[in-house]
Amino acid sequence: MRGNFSDFSKRTSVTVFFLTAVNVYGAPLYVSSDFNHEILRYDPANGQFMDTFIPAASGGLDQPHDILDRGTDILVASFGTDSILQYDRDAGTFLGTFINSASGLSQPVYMVLHADGHLYVASQGSDEILRYASDGTFIDVFVTAGSGGLDGPSGFAFHSDGRLYVAGRYSANVLAYDADTGAFDEVIADSTDGLGFGNTFGLNFGDNGDLYFASNGQVFRYDLDTDAIVATFPFGFPIGIEPGRDGDIYVASNNNLFVIDTGDDSVSGPFLSGGVINLLNFFHFSGSACDACPGDMNLNGTIDLGDIDTFVTRLTTGEGLSCADVNQDGAENGRDVGPFIDRLIAGDCGSP
Repeated sequence: MRGNFSDFSKRTSVTVFFLTAVNVYGAPLYVSSDFNHEILRYDPANGQFMDTFIPAASGGLDQPHDILDRGTDILVASFGTDSILQYDRDAGTFLGTFINSASGLSQPVYMVLHADGHLYVASQGSDEILRYASDGTFIDVFVTAGSGGLDGPSGFAFHSDGRLYVAGRYSANVLAYDADTGAFDEVIADSTDGLGFGNTFGLNFGDNGDLYFASNGQVFRYDLDTDAIVATFPFGFPIGIEPGRDGDIYVASNNNLFVIDTGDDSVSGPFLSGGVINLLNFFHFSGSACDACPGDMNLNGTIDLGDIDTFVTRLTTGEGLSCADVNQDGAENGRDVGPFIDRLIAGDCGSP
């Protein structure tokens, strides 16, 4: 759904949620305002409003949902036009339609730039996860329509265990798929665990390795080691879930942005609330995976032998996830090789 909430009728939309995406990369906090069809900027240190970054309906933007900052441009999921739109990262000016509906994209809600360099998009209207090249060229349907019972894919996340986890809004479940092939693996949780039809939305991992997902007025914490829900957190109406750069879990609920401490399960906030953004919905801290450990090309939490090939490929061809700026000077080049080797030897993500 992401910013477009129905009266629990699967395809009849009545907009009552307006803020749909939040994205941090560098200085500003980008916020998608669904009802006003614009992207706003906030101070990530204190949540204070800065300015309107992308003006209302720029480029035809209609019900903006997820935002993806790729370092050189901004991609926005335009739910109402079945498209992904591209904007200048500095000025916010419209650059063009990056992906249109010709590939089958319908009601896009969430995007992930994976370590393989491909863009994955939750196509909620067609019940699929679609895969695209870095230039927006359609590759394939990664998770086929209805696979494993999926209905209305919403938030999703790849994990180092080699699986893709997807929240099904209308199927009221969380499903796991093979991260390489997109083949269905298993049901992680469903209505028997308390998930609700029409309101199963956000999903992501905390730095404790546990899976968090939002449904039916709660956020669930799921332990992959024990295959069990180990904690629940009551919220008014939780939608979006993202890990912050501190590793804690941020939750959008009832026009507020709250924080779940992944260490002690305490809830604090709101960090961001109401005002010109209307009701808070989905949000996204873009680029945080790389920022947490520059050089960790396979995103497994450390610099190891598995990162070498992708690191070299990134420096020589520019392909793959942009995690090669190990010395964090704003460029990916030969100056990153020494720090990468140092971290490889140390086997950690210490200072370059």
